[in-house]
Amino acid sequence: MTLLISDESAAIALCAEGAVLSEAGDLAAAIARYEQAVNVAPAVLELHLILANAQQLAGRPLDARATLRHALRVAARADAVSDFALGKALIDAGAGADAVGCFRRVRAEYPGDAAAASALAAALREAQQPDDAWTEVSAALRMAPQDPVVLLTAALIRHDLSDFAGALEFCDRSLAIRPDASGVHVTRGYLRHLLGDESGAWTDFESRTLPEPSTATPRWRGEALDGKSILVIGEQGVGDQFQFLRFVHHPSLGAASRVIVACQPEAVPLLRASGYNAVARDETVFADYYVPMLSLPLLLGVNSDWRGAGSTYIATTDAPTVAHPRATRVGLVWAGNPEHRNDAVRSLPPSLLHGLLHTQPRVQFVSMQHGVAATDLPPGIAAHHSGGDWLATARELCTLDLLITVDTGIAHLAGALGMSVWLLVPHVPDWRWGACGSRTPWYPSVRLFRQPARGDWSRVLTNVSAALSSAVLSAR
Repeated sequence: MTLLISDESAAIALCAEGAVLSEAGDLAAAIARYEQAVNVAPAVLELHLILANAQQLAGRPLDARATLRHALRVAARADAVSDFALGKALIDAGAGADAVGCFRRVRAEYPGDAAAASALAAALREAQQPDDAWTEVSAALRMAPQDPVVLLTAALIRHDLSDFAGALEFCDRSLAIRPDASGVHVTRGYLRHLLGDESGAWTDFESRTLPEPSTATPRWRGEALDGKSILVIGEQGVGDQFQFLRFVHHPSLGAASRVIVACQPEAVPLLRASGYNAVARDETVFADYYVPMLSLPLLLGVNSDWRGAGSTYIATTDAPTVAHPRATRVGLVWAGNPEHRNDAVRSLPPSLLHGLLHTQPRVQFVSMQHGVAATDLPPGIAAHHSGGDWLATARELCTLDLLITVDTGIAHLAGALGMSVWLLVPHVPDWRWGACGSRTPWYPSVRLFRQPARGDWSRVLTNVSAALSSAVLSAR
């Protein structure tokens, strides 16, 4: 593609307008200008990078990925610097698999450069190729054995190869060189959880980016709360909020005159119906103290086996009544939020459900999958009618005998409700499920079905189908 100077000049002018709008706080209008700039001069890589960054800031990661994938096809990349910039942006946007080609070109041009080998290793890891990634990061380690970034990349790859102890060793080596690296501390926290060291894990988690209120409220660090109010700020995904909500029932917080829980707006009705003083996270709240929700285990000196309000700490008092006798009702969730970086690992194609759906004649399967129209459901699954918010979802869950789900937010809601959950766990599990076993101290009613090998959902579903047949027969 031949780029006219006038096209580039027009694109630069549009980009400058976008920057002014962004500075003024009108990010939506800025993105519109950046999109115009890309359309005028699609061969200019920098324009795609600017647009993708703005989309990320606006909370539109899927759009950012689409922009960068488009750049792969149409933008000019004259040298390794351009390939590296695009590859890094793809990884940052959660599209690391698309970055492999960029970093292979960088690696070919700089075969003796540790950063090039490490970057290619990171991209291969994102592409779910940990064995190839280990080959590349091993080369980087030979070239730069004391580089903390290379050591962290090695730790992440050993984690993906299920070598949690080896990954922990690489984290320790990286921190010995750069002890204030917050990301490495958080990674080490995940590994400590998988290895059973919860106390050390909670300490490492304090290096994460911590939420703060919009008011000048002091952070709670364990002081007596008699007669005081405290704002508990929910963090990360809604599943994390459901998981850690149990700690609000600790006696230390119970001594407060008022405990306010700031959560995602769509969870507010559910938490209020369950008796919590809940507000949306962006609401201004005045309190004597605030505390990030995921900091509670460390401050309270408790671990995952602390029960809080018992096995159930979310409840819906107006759950619908289901007539009996009836078929066993089993809810199904086969995919998480596509914006989640690890969604390709934790989700499974609905086509794999066929064997489960058609070998259980005494079961009525109900879709609890978010965002799927009734017309797009696999044959054999009934639609649900929750209406979209978490209170409606909780009411629908209460009509089920069992929920079978991948690792996403609804699993935590069902566990907090105390209902039976069969959780489908990838071969390399999320930190909260531990490295082995079919049970979890977080939720007594949850049973784990683990992949025996990376990506092997077929055997997981075979085991689930056999267990379901046995459960249905024993219940008759």
